[in-house]
Amino acid sequence: MNTIILAAILSSSSLASLGCQSIPAAAEPTATDHTPMVLDGSPDEWDRPNSGYADGHAIYLNFSPKTDFPSAIQAAPYTTRIRIDADQNPKTGRPMRWMSLTAMVQEPQGVDLLVELSPKNEQGTIGIGSSVIEYDQSGNPTYTGHAALGFAFLPTYASTTYEARIDRLAPGAELLANAGPIDIVIDQIDEDGRFLWSTTIVLDLPKITQSPKPDVAIPEKPKKSVRVMSSNVLFSSPLKNPDPFARVLDAIDPDVILYQEWFNTPIEKVQGWLDTHAGKGWSVHMPSSKAGVAIATRNRVITTYDTVIAKSGTGRPARVVAALIDTDAGELLAISIHLKCCGNAGSSEDAKRIDQAKSINAFVRFVHEQHPRAKVVIAGDFNLVGSYEPMATMVEGLGKRGRDLSTVEAQQLGDASMITWKDEKSRFSPGRLDWMLIDESMSKAVNAFLLDTRTLSDASLRLMKLEPDDSKASDHLPIVIDLK
Repeated sequence: MNTIILAAILSSSSLASLGCQSIPAAAEPTATDHTPMVLDGSPDEWDRPNSGYADGHAIYLNFSPKTDFPSAIQAAPYTTRIRIDADQNPKTGRPMRWMSLTAMVQEPQGVDLLVELSPKNEQGTIGIGSSVIEYDQSGNPTYTGHAALGFAFLPTYASTTYEARIDRLAPGAELLANAGPIDIVIDQIDEDGRFLWSTTIVLDLPKITQSPKPDVAIPEKPKKSVRVMSSNVLFSSPLKNPDPFARVLDAIDPDVILYQEWFNTPIEKVQGWLDTHAGKGWSVHMPSSKAGVAIATRNRVITTYDTVIAKSGTGRPARVVAALIDTDAGELLAISIHLKCCGNAGSSEDAKRIDQAKSINAFVRFVHEQHPRAKVVIAGDFNLVGSYEPMATMVEGLGKRGRDLSTVEAQQLGDASMITWKDEKSRFSPGRLDWMLIDESMSKAVNAFLLDTRTLSDASLRLMKLEPDDSKASDHLPIVIDLK
């Protein structure tokens, strides 16, 4: 197996002395077996914090910064850096100082690849998003981007632990194609370049494995279940580019669709699109043409709810819609949501998301009083880019005997990842913005998956009658569950 080494962890308290104290040396490198990796932002598959793992396809990192007040690290008041010395040569690449194990000053690290989260902007202050820079042997920079490195991390919200992945087969990852040891420093610095926290990881990269894309198929829906799909359609894109959405819809074949971003589109146009591209028999419910959220189903609708949360801002329609639907799995309270965008932990946008989550929680309690046997699915774009508090607020106590709702841990078909949003041109690296919640005291998700056609083999695509770039039609991936 590959070597996983925890070389150093330095916090703001130990760095404050800047050379006035020594730090114990690290333990000798040890080889460690490892469970299969899933990019989900959870430390569960890691046997220790601040460590790494590499296989023939990717490099995985997990790190737990010593931050008093965590921020989502792409919109933080500090910069998080992943510094890679790919040749273990301090004389090549960009020389960057670092914190030593035995002294606070040592020979600079020769950085060949640099990923910065919340990098400095053109004004010289800390900005948002990500930056990826490759340095040649003389230290000259080439600015690429997260897509060139296949870089992603989770979670997107403020956390005390993070998980990152770099694709060794990505077009900009040539420096990571060779087998052998590499040095990685992960640190956080403030606007003036002062170290807040640092850890050092050494990995032994194995040979690259050029394996084909996986052959997978969409799971068959079980009997007495309901297939629910959440789909963000990117500013009503099906009207301009119908074929990819139609192919995906046909392949997944859901019973209930929870839509987001049918912005400024009358219900008649959404109904007409489904009639044309998905066949007759669909009914559509939207609270307004401006809200963007909608519910479409081929099942009998018992009742619909327009007012789930209060209007947003200056009378703008709330981006939440609900319907009680009769399904093969019983009564289902289906809720499509699109929470407030942007901001960070403690921002006004985050406070708005928390208020919206409180209203949704209260609404579910209200419906349960009238329909105590109704199962619950809440899905959509949660925009968890600040704190986790909106999610914690929404799920609280809505199941039997006060149990919380559960998050559906859906992975991409053919890729061990829970990334739901990606935009190669965005300054923000891919993340998990879309979530689905269910009441496990009343139901169970038999199948749960995300669909990204870009990760599938030609054989899989032919089987499902999909095209390789169908998932590029939106920046969000559909989440699908079969609920029993």
